[in-house]
Formats: sequence, structure tokens, C-alpha cells
Amino acid sequence: MMELEIITPERRIFEGQAKAVQLPGKDGLFQMLDDHAPLIAALGSGRIKVELDQAFVRGENTPAQLVSEGKLLFLDIKGGVVEMNANKAIVLVS
Repeated sequence: MMELEIITPERRIFEGQAKAVQLPGKDGLFQMLDDHAPLIAALGSGRIKVELDQAFVRGENTPAQLVSEGKLLFLDIKGGVVEMNANKAIVLVS
């Protein structure tokens, strides 16, 4: 499992373990799995899809824009950047 953080200028949207993350790159969708090679990539407008090991439980501080469907999380974004290094992905989005 990889560590994942999704951050907006206002707040941290998600922090936890993920099996896979699908991101809208500038040139199309791409996916990162556990132990993915290091990378930095620009993100375009679209939807982030996060696959978890178990069903997501919404807390009282879970942002409304984070949509959950069982073991999947979705977040619509306008753009951003992702850095993957040492099995940790940090996604900065707007």
C-alpha cells in the first residue's frame, strides 16, 4: 500500500493508505500503484479515483467534494501536480 495525501490550498482532503490512484494527467489518464517509480507530473482538469483496501468511512470533517463509493474515492479537480517518491504520493490540486 502506498501513502497518499491530497491537498488543496484550503485544506488536506485525504491522507491515508491507497492500493491505486488514477489521475488526469495533461496528456490523459494515468495510474500509480504500490511501489511506483518516482515521478513528478502536471495534472489537468478531471477526476481523481482512489482505490482503498477497505470501505471509506466518512468523518465529520470529511470534505463534501470527496465522493465515496465503497472502496473507491473520487475528487473532481481543475488541475494540479503530483509527486511520487519512496512509495508516498503527494497530490496538490485546485
